[in-house]
Amino acid sequence: MTLGQQLKQFRIDRGFSQPELAELAGIEQSYLSKLENDKSVLSNMSFVLY
Repeated sequence: MTLGQQLKQFRIDRGFSQPELAELAGIEQSYLSKLENDKSVLSNMSFVLY
């Protein structure tokens, strides 16, 4: 499972929409979409997922 697939599954399991999770993470929804679709890689920022 790719990082993008894991991120998407995390979001779905917790009932968040992309805009909701992006807002909580402090990133643009378009960036989250790219991450979930493995079209972008994480920048130097780190995520803490609960």
